Amino acid sequence: MGQPATVSVGHMVTCTLEYLDQNGNPMLTPVTPDSPPVWTDAPSAPGVDTNSVSADGLTDVVSALAVGSDTVGVTVIVGGKTFTDSTLITITAAPQVLTSVQIQTAVQ
Repeated sequence: MGQPATVSVGHMVTCTLEYLDQNGNPMLTPVTPDSPPVWTDAPSAPGVDTNSVSADGLTDVVSALAVGSDTVGVTVIVGGKTFTDSTLITITAAPQVLTSVQIQTAVQ
């Protein structure tokens, strides 16, 4: 399951499709899907958010419009094999409060 996110109304969440190897690291060799990835969303109520999928199908930008939640899913077929994932986005009305800093790492 993808990394869940909790955001305030007004945030935009970019969900990016990433191809991973058996160790959970990004693929070093290019991956070509058999067809464009298909994104789905299941908001808890109408009007909670909007989704905008990029032309290449690699990203889905979720705009948080109201309190609620959305389960964003993706299905992609590579070499005849179907891969799926989903993640939960929770949208709150609570104001943001700075509580920490964090070092981000990314395997390239």
